[in-house]
Amino acid sequence: MLPLHINMSGKPVVIAGGGRIAARRLKAVAGEGASVTVISPDVSADMLELIEKHGVCWKRKKAEPEDVKGAFLIILATDDCEANKRIARSAGEGQLVNVASEAELGNVYVPKIVKKGNITISVSTNGASPSHTIELAGRIDGLIDDELIREIDELFRKRRGPNR
Repeated sequence: MLPLHINMSGKPVVIAGGGRIAARRLKAVAGEGASVTVISPDVSADMLELIEKHGVCWKRKKAEPEDVKGAFLIILATDDCEANKRIARSAGEGQLVNVASEAELGNVYVPKIVKKGNITISVSTNGASPSHTIELAGRIDGLIDDELIREIDELFRKRRGPNR
């Protein structure tokens, strides 16, 4: 796997699922300006709060393969493993697919993101252990102090210059 930081601004994203993991994924992509559609008959309170906060389109139904046509990124986080598999298999060659319950069915992992100022670090165990990923990200987060954030932010401003 090649770690990349992708500009998600305006990119169409479909999230199938309405629980805890789907909410985490929604928070990540909506926070980066993606154009998100959530497909799930029901959603958790946390998910509903994020849907309302980010003005996300919510289709109250079970996800089907036709729902993900045209999506740049497909996130499958339903509690129906067979539906996740069916939709993952239907994805086009150029679509990015994340299957929360069975990482090997997709072609991308969604890392834990540590973001402070202009510092962005992504942490992944390649789907092996989400709990270890969260623990590692927490350790890294603790290494980034305010002085480093200010220094990087200043370097960012200098590098961008007045004409960019």
